[in-house]
Amino acid sequence: MCKKTKFPGTIASFISLIFSFSSYYFLGKTIYAFLFLILLVSGFWAINIIHKKNNTEDHQWIGIDEVVGMWLANFFLFEFGFNFMEAIIFSLVSFTIFRIIDILKFIPPLSTIDQDDNQNVLAVLMDDIIAGAYTYLIMLVILGIYNLNFLYSSFLILLPGMIANMTPALLKTKYWNTPINESIFGKNKTRRGFLGAIIVGTLSYFLFVKYGLIILASDFTGGLSSIIFVGFLFSYGAIGGDLIKSFFKRKAGIGPGKSWTPWDQIDYVLGIIILTYFIYRYTFSQIIFMLVLGGVVSALSHRWGYVLKINNAKQ
Repeated sequence: MCKKTKFPGTIASFISLIFSFSSYYFLGKTIYAFLFLILLVSGFWAINIIHKKNNTEDHQWIGIDEVVGMWLANFFLFEFGFNFMEAIIFSLVSFTIFRIIDILKFIPPLSTIDQDDNQNVLAVLMDDIIAGAYTYLIMLVILGIYNLNFLYSSFLILLPGMIANMTPALLKTKYWNTPINESIFGKNKTRRGFLGAIIVGTLSYFLFVKYGLIILASDFTGGLSSIIFVGFLFSYGAIGGDLIKSFFKRKAGIGPGKSWTPWDQIDYVLGIIILTYFIYRYTFSQIIFMLVLGGVVSALSHRWGYVLKINNAKQ
């Protein structure tokens, strides 16, 4: 765990850099992904053991979280046909970016995830998983896969879901303003917000397709029923992801309106990806990009909503 070292996080990240690069170069993508899952599960187990023996916080000498984050960051290596020296150079760039993000935590929601000193296992790991996802994204920007056109098209794909996700907070009316099930989802999840999100989100998707801002998947004919169906999936995925998050949030003992990073920021994106994956067949790089983009937009919109007194919490 690097308890007696001066820079435990940097050392753990560098060890992960060496082994992840070796896995990439000698073993291939399938084994690389399998090893990542093993590290993730091992991280949960190890940190849980540490928390049982010590107080629950992100101790500086815990290194498995940096290992997991760095391993995720280096997934970018499989997107290119690097020669040996190129792979080494860009891996070192990835390592540097990861350490800067992980240390400074200047990008939302990393800027708020460490505010609570009493962190559970998931919070400790998620800190570095988010930093790894950001690093992966930045490396693909540097290497040209993510460009302005990709950003624009990804934003438009997420926009109907974003609109659906924001509708409950903006839809102020006394009708149907009753909780769906307060004991399961909390008092803030109302029938008004649920129905309004689906209607407004579906309508926005229809308008975006009609005016050529979003291209309907090739598997669909482009008829009215197909557009409405896909728009419904985007909207239901967004609001459904939010509801499922609220269920687990209650189970975790977190009160309505209280922050639960990063799930408050990406719940709707996960819902959209799951319900529309069979239509758009998102790649790994697209999923990471959508999660990061959607998470940042959600974090910023909640902060502005808090300033404008639309939301009760910054999240």
